[in-house]
Amino acid sequence: MPDQKQTKPDEVLRELPSRQRATGSPVILAPHLPTMEKPGEVKTVLRNTLLPLMGAGARQPTGGEGLMAAVPVQEPPPSRPTGKPQEPKAAPPGASAGDGYVRVEVHVENGKLSVTGIRQVPGPLAMPSAVIHGYAYEVLLNDQQVGLGSLPDVGVRRAFANRDVPEPQGKHFFIDVATFDFAARIPKGCLVTANLPKLNIVLHKVEEAPDRFISLAPLQKQPGVKTSEVGRLAGIKVEELSPAVRPNLERILSETEKLH
Repeated sequence: MPDQKQTKPDEVLRELPSRQRATGSPVILAPHLPTMEKPGEVKTVLRNTLLPLMGAGARQPTGGEGLMAAVPVQEPPPSRPTGKPQEPKAAPPGASAGDGYVRVEVHVENGKLSVTGIRQVPGPLAMPSAVIHGYAYEVLLNDQQVGLGSLPDVGVRRAFANRDVPEPQGKHFFIDVATFDFAARIPKGCLVTANLPKLNIVLHKVEEAPDRFISLAPLQKQPGVKTSEVGRLAGIKVEELSPAVRPNLERILSETEKLH
C-alpha cells in the first residue's frame, strides 16, 4: 500500500482563509483524514445489540445492590415537637440580686459627660487588665478602679482613601468629633445610695500604656501610662437624671440597698 502524503500543520494554517464567509466553501483542516459520511448514509456505526434502542421503553431494574428506594408519592408531614418550649437558662446556684452589672450610657459633648441611660445586665463583670491606645473610660470609687474599658470606635470619623482625589484629601485620615456616646460598665453592688456621690466616670485619651496593669489604681497613677483626661462625671445625681432614666436607677438602688 502506498504511503499517504502527510500534510504539515504549518502548510494547512498557511492556506486557511483570513476571514469567515457565510457563502464560502468548507474549511478542511486535516485533508489527509477520511471525510465524514453524509447524513442518512452512515454505515460505519457499531451498535451494541445488548442495549435497548433509545425510546424502546423504560429500563427495567436489574435487582443489583445499592439501589435507592422508590420516591414516595407524598411524604408524611413532620411530627410536631414534644415537650416544653425552649426556655432561657436559669441563674446559676447562689445567684442573688447583687450579681451582675449595670450598663450606663454616657453622652459626651465638648468634654462634658452626662448619663442618658441605665440598664441592668445579668452575669459577672470581667474588668480588663489593660487598655489600648485611643479613648478609654474608668469608673472610680474612693480612688480605686471598679470599671475599665477601651473605646476604639468612638470620638473619631474615618475618611477612606479615594484615588480619584489628588493630594492629601484623597488619603485615608481620621477626624476627631466632639460629640459621641459610649457605655460604661459598673458592678451592680457598687450602686448604692451612699456611693453615688463618690462614683466618678472618667474619659481618657490614652497615648501609652503597658501590656498589663499591676493594681487597681487610677490610670493616671499607673506606671508606664501616658494619658490625658478628656472629661469627668463627678458623682451620679439622681435628681438630674431624665424621667426615662431615673426609675431604672431607683429600681436598682432598691435591690442593692436590701442586700446591704
